[in-house]
Amino acid sequence: MNPLLNLLEHGQSYWLDNLTRPMIESGELRRRVEQEGLRGVTSNPSTFQKAIAESAAYRESIAQRVAESTADIDPARIGEALMVADIQAACEVLRPVHEQSEGWDGYVSLEVSPHLAYHAEASVEEARRLWHAVDRPNVMIKIPGTIPGLAAIEQLLFEGINVNITLLFSVPRYEAVAEAYLRALERRAQEGRPLAPIASVASFFLSRIDVLVDELLANRFLPGPGGDSEPRRLLGKAAIANAKLAYQSFKRIIASQRFKALEAKGAKAQRLLWASTGTKNPEYRDVMYVEPLIGPYTVNTMPEATIRAFAEHGTVEDTLEQDLEEARWVMDRLAALGIDFDQVAAQLESEGVRKFIQPYDHLLEFLADQCRRLRQQRDLEPLKALSRKLRRQIIAMTTEAGSGHPTSSLSAADIVAALLFRVMRWDPRDPKARNVDSFILSKGHAAPILWAALHEAGAMDEDPLSLRRLGSPYEGHPTPTCPWIKVATGSLGQGLAAANGLALANRLDGIPAKVYCLLGDGECSEGAVWEAAQFASLNRLSGLVAIVDVNGLEQSEPAPYRHDTGVLARRFAAFGWKTFEVDGHDLTALLEAFHQAGQDGPAAVLARTVKGKGVSFLEGAPGWHGRALNREEAERALAELGDATVRLAVPPQRVGPYQPQTPPPPPVLEADYALGAQVATRQAFGKALAQLGRTMPQLVVLDGDVKNSTYTEWFAKAFPERFFQGYIAEQNLAGVALGLAVSGKLPVVATFAAFLSRAYDFIRMAGHSHPPGLVFCGSHAGVSIGEDGPSQMGLEDIALFRALLASTVLYPCDGVSALRLTEAALTTPGIVYLRTTRAATPVIYGPNERFPVGGSKLLRTSARDRFTVVAAGVTVHEALAAHQRLAAQGVAIRVVDAYSVRPLDQDTLMRAARETAALVVVEDHFAAGGLGDAVARAVSGTVPVHQLAVTRQPRSGTPGELLELEGISRQAIERTILALSAEPDPG
Repeated sequence: MNPLLNLLEHGQSYWLDNLTRPMIESGELRRRVEQEGLRGVTSNPSTFQKAIAESAAYRESIAQRVAESTADIDPARIGEALMVADIQAACEVLRPVHEQSEGWDGYVSLEVSPHLAYHAEASVEEARRLWHAVDRPNVMIKIPGTIPGLAAIEQLLFEGINVNITLLFSVPRYEAVAEAYLRALERRAQEGRPLAPIASVASFFLSRIDVLVDELLANRFLPGPGGDSEPRRLLGKAAIANAKLAYQSFKRIIASQRFKALEAKGAKAQRLLWASTGTKNPEYRDVMYVEPLIGPYTVNTMPEATIRAFAEHGTVEDTLEQDLEEARWVMDRLAALGIDFDQVAAQLESEGVRKFIQPYDHLLEFLADQCRRLRQQRDLEPLKALSRKLRRQIIAMTTEAGSGHPTSSLSAADIVAALLFRVMRWDPRDPKARNVDSFILSKGHAAPILWAALHEAGAMDEDPLSLRRLGSPYEGHPTPTCPWIKVATGSLGQGLAAANGLALANRLDGIPAKVYCLLGDGECSEGAVWEAAQFASLNRLSGLVAIVDVNGLEQSEPAPYRHDTGVLARRFAAFGWKTFEVDGHDLTALLEAFHQAGQDGPAAVLARTVKGKGVSFLEGAPGWHGRALNREEAERALAELGDATVRLAVPPQRVGPYQPQTPPPPPVLEADYALGAQVATRQAFGKALAQLGRTMPQLVVLDGDVKNSTYTEWFAKAFPERFFQGYIAEQNLAGVALGLAVSGKLPVVATFAAFLSRAYDFIRMAGHSHPPGLVFCGSHAGVSIGEDGPSQMGLEDIALFRALLASTVLYPCDGVSALRLTEAALTTPGIVYLRTTRAATPVIYGPNERFPVGGSKLLRTSARDRFTVVAAGVTVHEALAAHQRLAAQGVAIRVVDAYSVRPLDQDTLMRAARETAALVVVEDHFAAGGLGDAVARAVSGTVPVHQLAVTRQPRSGTPGELLELEGISRQAIERTILALSAEPDPG
């Protein structure tokens, strides 16, 4: 006879620890109930996850719910609906058992979310909902027997909800659960509610105990024969011993007068249920958690393998109260060996919750993925029609404008449609929102596709046919004239670096958003792209997704690798990016790639496209780059594209909560430098950053592998999370800084002044982006750096920054002014350039001196001044020394520290022009575009301006030798002034 059928004669029911829809639909579950004595079923997140993920039986139900959904699809609700349906069906199969046993058996268990294991109120709320959703008298709601769970268990039982208490590992915790059961029944009795319908089991876990205890015992084995006999004797015995002692507690409880009084009113005993009865150690018997634990008022819930094994060779007899003394001895010896069973139980409970959370979350991830795929298929045709509609708009816009890049836009239409209308989480009503996904069009000449998409999404009201007209937000290349554009693009190769900055800002603000950057294959010849790729990988920018529109054609000829996406994929992969090579016109492939991209490190989607896609005479045809169709050609193109009246709404979305912070103004720094002390301005700059970092949480510093020279290492040490090493890649540094700046951060880029020239196109484009605040610090400027030679000398930097439409240029000469001007730079809007010097110079200003932007300092002045020397930075000290030398010769000069090169202190300069015979400007910079040109322009020919600047080929040498070689030393100033003094007065 099947041993399973004999268990009931000994007071034990066996339940199945598994439930699947195929098991129900095939009749297997009914057969087991009717022929093999099965009297109940338990489920858990692990069993459902395996069933739903591995069986096709659930696919139709999932598809139906997706098809019926008109709003966002909640995977948790779909998963719950699938589980509830299975539980209901299983309850119907087991209902005869439930009725015949008068409510003792025939139960099917359904567990609340394991995430609620330590939240009583939330567990009660979810259990009520599941109870009513299943709506069957023979369902049990599973609640973990944690300390917070005890209150939930009592409340649910009091309300008449059957409860299976799970994850019990110790006798004391079982007794606490039994107490909760008794209190619930007593409360019901006091209110006159019936007790007979209430059923509950306390699930005592077994094999997991032995796995952990055996591991602890193995740590206590001694080397040599016979030295470890006791720990070995205890292997595999803890779980059975613990269960037998729990059963003794159960017997005491049901024998108590307290329970007898409840039983007289119809109450059932809360049976012990043996769970986790599958043998995990292959050296142990496969029925070791069944045979020793057979007795009245118990349930053994077995996995299928254990059921088969017991049916084949199991032995049935009353064993539960055998060997009780051995059970007590086992528990005593474990304690003697230092194994604290309370700690064992606590660890197993924590691990048990985690082991249920993992499959539960995996199930939700699986369902989310299934829903996403089904929704994509459902929405595919409308999305295709939208792409066609955008292509029609591109043709209309560029033809009306008579210029533009229609073919480059047509190749990207499917990519942009997929991103803006299906993938990105953004709000078409709010261009300033931070907690949204972002898009940067690095291939800026394809602006028409972006303008068409923004207008179609309802983000822009202006007529797209105003493309390229004066006053239209739809410019030829993206600029912030359109409120949706964060950074100006169009100078190719720059978008990815800016996207890095956006992604960094998201990380700093805790915003789990993604940043999408669309590049062209042609611009991937730019080295700046690979500087950005390296930076993104080194900083693990998981939210960053680069999409390369590989249309194979550049302006004048085919792209270097035509449609071979593998070349670019290998390059990105070499930098540590995940790569996806797809057909850029296959919307299903695009959507799948976008879903997988950017989840663990940066990702690149290499999309093979056709330039001019959708119009036969444009597809892959050379000679159409930057050329609009005439009216006749446009009509032909629109006819081929066909009508498209679809309208896809973009629901406003946010990515998590975000509350912008407005930090208070930073306090004035203490300038604790003694007069005459030798301090390098680069050192004072580093000190100021480190101090300001404490009160300016928005301050971010980027270094070009010179942090020990610029002293930004002090900031890095104090605020490592806001310091980013960009290495020797100045283009990327500038682009990242711009991305940070337009995202609410205050970035400071520090490197040698000479090397900023590499990044000048990025700086130029940053000017067109109008960042709220962006600071560049160029150190080691001028020939005064000495022996390193001309390659290291920044001699063009002032001219470069002065050439921007709007910029501020500051040039301190000592430690105090460097500290104060660093403060000023960080509170001045727009792009600010701070020029610092390598050598230490004497402190000439007191600690309370202030340096407003647009000001200057009159260091030496008298009524007898014949000439004015205007200097900045290192030449201020040369001018002061020349003043002293000339004074000894009876020649008085005025000395101006023009620390604010732009804007200049024009009032002071004009007064000097009126009161002295000439201005002599001394600067450690090339003559063109520097301080001399600025001063000459400021005084506008009202007085002669003589420029002493670097005009000879610089060489290696000492700072003093080089200043003299270039004619900007104190001696050169002295000679110039004496020569001017010797000239006859023109009046």
